[in-house]
Amino acid sequence: MNSLASKDAKVLGETPPSQLIAPMRETALDTSPTEIRQRFADDAYVCLPGFFAKDNVSAVREAVFTRLDEAGEIRGTPANGIYSGTSQRRENIADLGKFWREVSENWSLRRVTHSRALHELCDVLLDEPCIPQDYLFLRAANFGRQTLLHSDSGFFARMTDKVVTVWISFGDIPLHLGPLFVMEKSHQHPRVTDALADFDVARDKDKKASWSETPIELAEQLSSRLLTRHMKPGDIVVFGMHLLHGSLDNVDPGQRIRLSCDIRYQAQSEPRDPRYFGPHPGGTTGVGYGELVGAIPLNEEWHIR
Repeated sequence: MNSLASKDAKVLGETPPSQLIAPMRETALDTSPTEIRQRFADDAYVCLPGFFAKDNVSAVREAVFTRLDEAGEIRGTPANGIYSGTSQRRENIADLGKFWREVSENWSLRRVTHSRALHELCDVLLDEPCIPQDYLFLRAANFGRQTLLHSDSGFFARMTDKVVTVWISFGDIPLHLGPLFVMEKSHQHPRVTDALADFDVARDKDKKASWSETPIELAEQLSSRLLTRHMKPGDIVVFGMHLLHGSLDNVDPGQRIRLSCDIRYQAQSEPRDPRYFGPHPGGTTGVGYGELVGAIPLNEEWHIR
């Protein structure tokens, strides 16, 4: 991919200037481990198209959207993921946290997020045996949603920074559906490293993980670019804790829901944050899956951290 249809992209309602948005560098699945590790060291991310088979993706879509259909949030065939424009989640489901935990622990999803292939890839990137966190972040983003600009270090690097995030595309996600973006080389900028030093989102409650500047404003200030692409089913992006990232806006006129998931892998030799491991992980704030935006009905606003 050498160019992007940037006219289709929206970032907090704005069309990014063409000089501030560019395609991610793609890494083929047959790339040598040494080269993959070098690319990750240079860019703090690797994008691997087609990492997971489409039948695995289809099974996840069927499982997740069937549960959203029970909440009155899907129109038509559930696997198509079309938002109904309304929700009966609070009326139909007694415990939203328990509901989202059940969705997030579905076997079709876990066989992807905790697959041997992903284990082996993260072993390569961190150059030692890795282990996945048990707690994962599944997102169903309908029209108007986006993930704000942030880094993951304030959430997941409390015990060690030998952690990577794996973002997985569970569908066809063109630019107008709101795919992931990363801010090019932002992990190397002193302004970013200084802001992230010793920051813990659960402890430092007077500070937000999300940046006050818009992604376009900060890209201009840092002389950076937003790197993204038309994501296809089974594509993944793995990135480090200090790389700024977010998502484009979902402005799909057909009301398609963007389904994605991110999970963290860390070096097995490092201490584990108990918030994200075990049979009943509490998550960042300790209240379990109920703290996630995924647990919020699709017709309600997401919280900001």
